[in-house]
Amino acid sequence: MKKSIVISVLGNDSPGLVKSLSKLIVAHQGEWIESRMASLAGKFAGILRVDLPSDQVMDFQAALQNHQQLGLSAIFEESHSNGSAQKTNQFEIELIGQDQPGIVHRISSALAQINASVDELHTEVIEAAMTGENLFKADIKVHIARDVKAAEIRALLEELANELIVDIQLLEAGA
Repeated sequence: MKKSIVISVLGNDSPGLVKSLSKLIVAHQGEWIESRMASLAGKFAGILRVDLPSDQVMDFQAALQNHQQLGLSAIFEESHSNGSAQKTNQFEIELIGQDQPGIVHRISSALAQINASVDELHTEVIEAAMTGENLFKADIKVHIARDVKAAEIRALLEELANELIVDIQLLEAGA
């Protein structure tokens, strides 16, 4: 029997890190299912889901935590599928505007008002081409219950855009 494990890893970035991690998974008869990874400020950060034979899980966890060459801190959680998931629609939100303190908190608070579930959040501060000022850019993928009307979502985002003085686009995923 296989177990699905979600692993969060963090450590110093170095060439070949993903290769070494995948080699360790294969050595324990595991299968790399999905992942999100990034290099930020010289650090490697990732979250991945692997399927492992039940009898290999503890050995794999010990091997990853003790692998000197990788040098990664890891947190493990067994994944349990929730069969009672509510029907949702997926949306993509693109936001760009002047950088300001608390902007992520304000965006996430607005999304919480409509019980949006954040699937992916990619943010960065970039330099505006003409003025050189710092611009905050966010690409957000969310799931929102189907009973929440598109007009309600748009009204909430328009209010947020006016408050923060940013441009926000709402796109229905797959549209």
